[in-house]
Amino acid sequence: MGLSESLMRRVLELAREGQGRVNPNPLVGALLIKDGRIIGEGAHRRFGESHAEVEALNNVTESPKGATLYVNLEPCTYDGKTPACVPAIIQSGVSKVVIANSDPNPKVNGQGIQQLREAGLAVEVGLLEHDSYEMNRGFMKAMNMGMPWMTLKLALTIDGFMADQTGNSKWITGEASRKQVHQWRAEHNAILVGAGTVLTDDPALTVRAVEGPNPKRVVIAGETQLPKNAQVFTDKKATTVVIRSESSENGDVRSTRSIRDIYLALNQTGQFDWNEMLSTLYQEEGVLSIFVEGGAQVASSLLEAEMVDELIIMTGPKIIGSGLSPFQYLRRSLENPIDWNIFEIKQFQDDVCVRYRKEQR
Repeated sequence: MGLSESLMRRVLELAREGQGRVNPNPLVGALLIKDGRIIGEGAHRRFGESHAEVEALNNVTESPKGATLYVNLEPCTYDGKTPACVPAIIQSGVSKVVIANSDPNPKVNGQGIQQLREAGLAVEVGLLEHDSYEMNRGFMKAMNMGMPWMTLKLALTIDGFMADQTGNSKWITGEASRKQVHQWRAEHNAILVGAGTVLTDDPALTVRAVEGPNPKRVVIAGETQLPKNAQVFTDKKATTVVIRSESSENGDVRSTRSIRDIYLALNQTGQFDWNEMLSTLYQEEGVLSIFVEGGAQVASSLLEAEMVDELIIMTGPKIIGSGLSPFQYLRRSLENPIDWNIFEIKQFQDDVCVRYRKEQR
């Protein structure tokens, strides 16, 4: 690994300090290098607070004049919760900027790079581009499509069941796999389940096995009345967003600071429109990425609508012969399948994890 790559990897480490706290903004880190020494570091740590580039400039141990700024996302050019970063960079005397990704935000979208170059700064773009994009894939999709990145996780037996005939699913996979699931939870802005999961399992849907922020909890209730003593309503460890049908608007309303209701129309088949739901979660709740841990109906519906960006199959070393399949509501054939590409294969003790993506970037 070259020096420039190691410096950008440090930038990505800094950027992750904002995980779960900066959305709907992206994760951004920055550092300043002068004469081969780091003279300043920064990260965007909380929505509404200083951006990474400005924080790095504020933290310098000596003049940044002539220094090189490393940042994983193109600096912004417009005033929002904080002033634009590009003018501050130009005024600081920095002579070069190394950027991993350009910013797809229409308010930026190359303008930051252009303004820096017009001011006489050298600008390089593309260092560790893939790694930076992967970290901010939710933000990138939201900017391009107006909805969050969707990850569907399924824990299955070797013969493809997510639960036995009685509905019992504890435990198909082992402790190492369950710890990894908590890591994925921490890396997403929200966890999504259906009403059936809340009624059957009363899950907390929080991050416990690893260090990390608790994502928002999204429960698709529709017209189902959920128990007021469910953990997602009483523990106050994370915000819970309940998706309700418009016809239930005068029903069990309990919106508080930590519990919010969103009312949407059902279509002719009695289902929510996924495009509307996901767009609403992005626009109203700032959700950039969702980790789906719902049951068979939620999984099948998302897959059938082709709304899943990443499918994670965690297979435990068990065979039960019959049970509940997460795909039982799909109606596809070999002439009309949902095609995937393998993104990653890992082993967690005796479990095998395969991550699939629609397209490899």
